[in-house]
Amino acid sequence: MGSNYKVGEKVVCIDARRRWYKLGGLRQFEIYTVVGFNPYDGGLILQEVKSLRSGYHAYAQDRFRKIDYQFAEAVMAKISPARKKTKTESLQK
Repeated sequence: MGSNYKVGEKVVCIDARRRWYKLGGLRQFEIYTVVGFNPYDGGLILQEVKSLRSGYHAYAQDRFRKIDYQFAEAVMAKISPARKKTKTESLQK
């Protein structure tokens, strides 16, 4: 079974709702590290938390999404205040 994720990749939880099995401490909007995959269904095995009901301690992939670092950097650039020029920088131009 293929995966859209890679070992070592950081993912964010987008669905921490309780399903028919125990969650093992999964929290919405928390960031987790992928350390492996359940060979049966492709579920994500995470470094920080284990699913108590999964034989491989894995969670369904649809509970997570990849972190978009470019998007985050673009947002930070927009919300951070414009850098003020120092007196020396102003005189050099």
